[in-house]
Amino acid sequence: MKPQVSCYCNTKMDTKDLTPEERKNIEGLNYLTWDMFDSPGEPGSGYNFMEREPVLILDQIVHKTRRFLNVELGYVSKIYADKNSFPTKDSHRVGKAIRLRIVGPRKRMAIIKELILFGVERIAVDRETVYFDTDDLKPPQFALWT
Repeated sequence: MKPQVSCYCNTKMDTKDLTPEERKNIEGLNYLTWDMFDSPGEPGSGYNFMEREPVLILDQIVHKTRRFLNVELGYVSKIYADKNSFPTKDSHRVGKAIRLRIVGPRKRMAIIKELILFGVERIAVDRETVYFDTDDLKPPQFALWT
């Protein structure tokens, strides 16, 4: 299991002392890092296979709300997905879905509100999780998981 990574890096950070791998990890992002979206056991898979749209939306939400987020799941590899019985058409397999662990109800509602304002049409929520995806091949949906 990958370590839980919180976000919110310094956007004014001097990147000249970073290694090429570290630069790649923050490329195009202001607050999040690409390794937050890696498939468990596959370093670099978040950068290589995660679609940019949901990550950039989430990065903008972090900027707007100034809230730390715990990404539970982003991209999943075929090996991980098969081992954990993910459906073949699951949006995590193509890097278009993100699952966040958000325990506080006010924080959860603030994130859901921002997702809706950013035009996200597929959102699911339970007591500790907010899931969203930008998969155009699936119909718009708001779901409450129990």
